[in-house]
Formats: sequence, structure tokens, C-alpha cells
Amino acid sequence: MSDELKARIERLEQELEQERAQIDGLGNLLEKSNNQVFTFYNISKTIAATNDFHEMIRLIMGTLRKSIPFDRVSLYLADDRRKKLLLTYSSGFEITEKTSIGIGEGLPGRIVEIGEHAHIHDLSLFYETFNDFIHVPGEEQRDGAYIGVALKSRNMTVGVIGIDCREKQGLSVDDMDFMALTSHQIAIGIEKASLFMKTEQLSQLDGLTGLYNHRVFEERLEQEVNKRNRTGKPLSLIMLDIDHFKLFNDNFGHQEGDAILKELAIVIKGQCRHTTMDACFRYGGEEFSVILPELDMGIALKVADRMRAIVEKHPFRIKERHPGTNLTISIGVAGLNGSDDVRPEELLRKADEALYVSKRNGRNRVTAAPTPSV
Repeated sequence: MSDELKARIERLEQELEQERAQIDGLGNLLEKSNNQVFTFYNISKTIAATNDFHEMIRLIMGTLRKSIPFDRVSLYLADDRRKKLLLTYSSGFEITEKTSIGIGEGLPGRIVEIGEHAHIHDLSLFYETFNDFIHVPGEEQRDGAYIGVALKSRNMTVGVIGIDCREKQGLSVDDMDFMALTSHQIAIGIEKASLFMKTEQLSQLDGLTGLYNHRVFEERLEQEVNKRNRTGKPLSLIMLDIDHFKLFNDNFGHQEGDAILKELAIVIKGQCRHTTMDACFRYGGEEFSVILPELDMGIALKVADRMRAIVEKHPFRIKERHPGTNLTISIGVAGLNGSDDVRPEELLRKADEALYVSKRNGRNRVTAAPTPSV
């Protein structure tokens, strides 16, 4: 074989190898494009089918992970006043308490502040330059790559999604472009789920006091009684009523009466574990209720008497406008302890009976119901 023929064969082999590489590259690009189309479709499907905010975000992040090789993710959303960013979802690192940051604080805060995406190919250089955090304050700094995309709704930045991986250059420009593309879709989904959640919350709240309404009380009482019957942990129920409330309305008008109800709701919430375990309700009219999970009668009676005393001393605004006005409440307390096993309506009846004993005995007092028995 001549040298010319050998050289020609070598050139052809090189050209074939280049063609194979191009075909492989096109195949990989096509596969990646197909994955991205599939991901985009699944995100749209999730948003359309899911109204639960946290479940929707969990499913979206799981779908994104199939297309983009990230290890950790955080999602911050701005509060209603746009003063803080609340960590709404995270995965890949442990968060033991509610986390919020200021707009402009850390990399997530700056992304929201300026409304621009961020792509960091080498986190070690970022930390050397800024000595800042990419997910949460005080986090462990590590090498890798990061993408942060601003979530925008109607030309306003409402949050940020941040992802990172351990490999430098591990998140590509294509990944960044795809995240930016999906960010619009995710922002729409978040807005939809948030509106649904707010609508649900409004349907559960009393319009005047902001406490849970009677319907939610019945549902929650049944849940707590059933849980208590399974676990054997104590459960207490407080029912309270404003003394001589009809006289306030008759003498001062319904606007003053409504103002009293609003202020009393705030006082009641302040005297129990309203943000953690206890639940406060406007039962109806001037009657309120508080469900106290895992509190026995002895402690519940102390809570109730403290509530009664504080209401008596509280500087309600009606006292300023009408000097000499007294405002007090009567309370009934019922509880489940030990081997007690009763239905929700039985526990409610006991607390109600105790409340009316307080009223018959002179008002402005607390009465304990006999502990229900099997």
C-alpha cells in the first residue's frame, strides 16, 4: 500500500471519528433537550394538578433534580410587606428552626434585591471574595458550583431558588438557562398555590376576630380527641363567655361590641400556646374556646384563671371611652386524663356545663367540669 493511500485512509478515519463525536454530541444534546422538555411538561402538570403549596414545591424540586445535578436547594419567598425573605423549602441540609433573612442579605437576598439570576462556577472563589452564604446564614462553606434564579411575578421579584453541587463547574450555562426558563413557570405555580392557601385560610377564620371559626373548631376538636384517645396524652378544653355582653351592645352600640371582641381575641391568643400547640376559636357570638393538647386539667385551670384575671385588668379601649366600665369573662374547663375515652361532643358538653356554672355562681370565675369517665 502506497504512502499516499495510507495517508488518505488515516484522514478518512480521522474524519469518521470526528463524525462519530459530532453524532454522539448531537445525541447527548438531543437527550438533554428531551429531558428538559419532559421536565418542563412534568412541572406544568404538577402545577395544574396540585394546590397544596408544600407538596407542589417538593414535587417540582424532585422533577428538576432529574435534569440538573444539584445536591442542595433552598427556596425563599418574600413576606407580604417585602421586609423579609422566608425560607419556605430546603433539601440537602438540616434546618431545625424557622429561618428568615433580610432582602439584600446573603446571596439569596441580593438576588431578590436586584432581581437578577446568579451563576457561580467555583464557590471557593465566591467565598474568598464575599465570605457570605448561598443558602442560610452560618452555613458550612464548601467547594462546588451554584445557580440562583429570581422568581418573578408581574414584574416583581417574589423569591429565589438556589441550587448547588460539590463539583466545580458542575452546573453548566445550559443548566442556568433552563433554571431561568422554569423560574417563570414555578413563580406562576407558587402564586397559584399561595392564593389557594390564603383562600383556604380565609374560609377557616372568623372575619371579625381573626380566630378560627366554629366549623374549624368542630373539625379540630374531633381530631384532637381522636388523637388523645390513641396516645393517652391529656387534652383540655376551655370555653369562655363575656359577662353581660348584651349590655355592652345595648348601652354603647355594636361597633363598641365588635371592638371588644377583637381586643379579647388578642388577649386570649397571648395567654396560650397559640403559635405552637393550642388553637383559639370564636365559637359564636361572644363565646370563645381554646383547645389545649397535652395539657392536663390542673395546668389548664391555671391557664384559664390567668386568662380570666388578665382580661379583668386589661385596659380595653372601651374603658378609656367609658370610664367605670368593667369587662370580665366566665370560663368552663373540661379535660381528658388517664384512661378517659369520650366523644368530642361529650367533652364540649362538659366544658359548656362548667361555663354556665361559672355564670350562675356570680360570673368572672373559672369552673372545672368533672373528669369524663368511660
